[in-house]
Amino acid sequence: MGNDRALAERPTVFLSHRYRSADVNLFFWRIISEVQEVAFRVDEGTMFTSVTRLERLIRDADGFVGVYPLPGDSQESWDLAELRQEARYFLLELGIAIRAQRPAIVFCDHRYRRLMQSPPSVMVIEYDPQEISDAPDSALVARVSRAYRAFVERLSLAMGIRRKARAHQAGRVGLLLSREYQPEVREALEQVLNDTAWEPAPLPWPPRFDPELMTRLRRLDWAILALDDPAAQMTAGFVLGHGVPLLPMLHERNGPQAETAEEVLFGESEVGHRKAMLRWESEADLVPAFRTHLKVIGQQPRYIRDAGQAAEYFASASRRKEQVFLSYAREDSVVAAEFSTLLRGSFQKVFDYRVQGAIRAGANWMAELSDGLSTSAIGVLLFSSSYWQSKWCTMEAERLYRAHIEGRARLLPVCLERTAVPEPFSGLQYRALYQSSAEDIVAELVREFPLAESLEAVALPDSRRPRVENFGD
Repeated sequence: MGNDRALAERPTVFLSHRYRSADVNLFFWRIISEVQEVAFRVDEGTMFTSVTRLERLIRDADGFVGVYPLPGDSQESWDLAELRQEARYFLLELGIAIRAQRPAIVFCDHRYRRLMQSPPSVMVIEYDPQEISDAPDSALVARVSRAYRAFVERLSLAMGIRRKARAHQAGRVGLLLSREYQPEVREALEQVLNDTAWEPAPLPWPPRFDPELMTRLRRLDWAILALDDPAAQMTAGFVLGHGVPLLPMLHERNGPQAETAEEVLFGESEVGHRKAMLRWESEADLVPAFRTHLKVIGQQPRYIRDAGQAAEYFASASRRKEQVFLSYAREDSVVAAEFSTLLRGSFQKVFDYRVQGAIRAGANWMAELSDGLSTSAIGVLLFSSSYWQSKWCTMEAERLYRAHIEGRARLLPVCLERTAVPEPFSGLQYRALYQSSAEDIVAELVREFPLAESLEAVALPDSRRPRVENFGD
């Protein structure tokens, strides 16, 4: 009866995973979903890593599931520094789950072994990546299935306990501010919270860790804590230890004296960068900075409810985030369709205005086209004699070229045929479809434009440098 009842419930778990390892994520998700119907919440990333947001997402989940692979060759050896760098987000999220006392299970590449030191509340299942392939090792499948069934039992028991406990009040934000903070600063923070539909809940300072304060803390959705006061650094540990999501706040003039607190809160990992804190110099910059944090904290996670949504999410997660604008003449629609399909296999967003749904019903056609041009990080231009005879194609090329010159976009010109190219485009390096295939050209695009936050050119070794030609050749 116990097993039947546990398996009948539908928990919501936070999925901590390597975004781009689609095959590994699907492997474990399929085994898990066969054991129990489960819904996942995933953090798709925002403007910056908000630890406060992650703490809220994990706190609000019933349990925590981690899938931690390593990229690249399954037989490659890694040194400890490399492993720490690769695992930095995993360890951040797992640490939050441990503090929040959420039942947790982690499936990790056995090469992470030394880093996955966890209390008994976390089930750590190691695997050899060579066991995961087109024909997965049956022993691994059975081991994962058994482990997840045991995790479900823990999860069911924890869910029953949580239902009996008093829940926090959604939207209530505690304010733990030292006496150094003037009334106008306090009022500015409270006003921003009210304006953005949060409920401010000022708390006494200095805090007294008695039952009344602990009760008030646990009823909070999350809290803001100013680290400027020495007592605040002890308070931070207490608040986090009780599983209350926390936004640390720091006046820049007190930055040096709070470095130790920052290291304790976020560790040595780069994940705990400066943007994780609300930093300010004056009231004029405090309000916009606070609004930015609130926008990230309040962003809703993605909710995955069934196998179809999971397959679509994991597949899309392996694709690049940069938007691509595909520019071509109507006469070249057949070959352009091939490029469009290939690009969609590697990029999440491809603006091809001839694809149904690219321009919303009832929207201004020119405005949508202009927006697509201005928001695209990569422009793929299919040059042909028909292309240069079209005023629309010429306009698109000029807009994309301007963005390229200003450093806002990268260009991949493709010559579909031998044709004269006007200035200033004749100086651009290009790929020739009559010398290569569309599939090879798109593959070169993905290799040449590496994953990075900036559009700065990255030098490639000669062995990996794509073959390019110049229109003047």
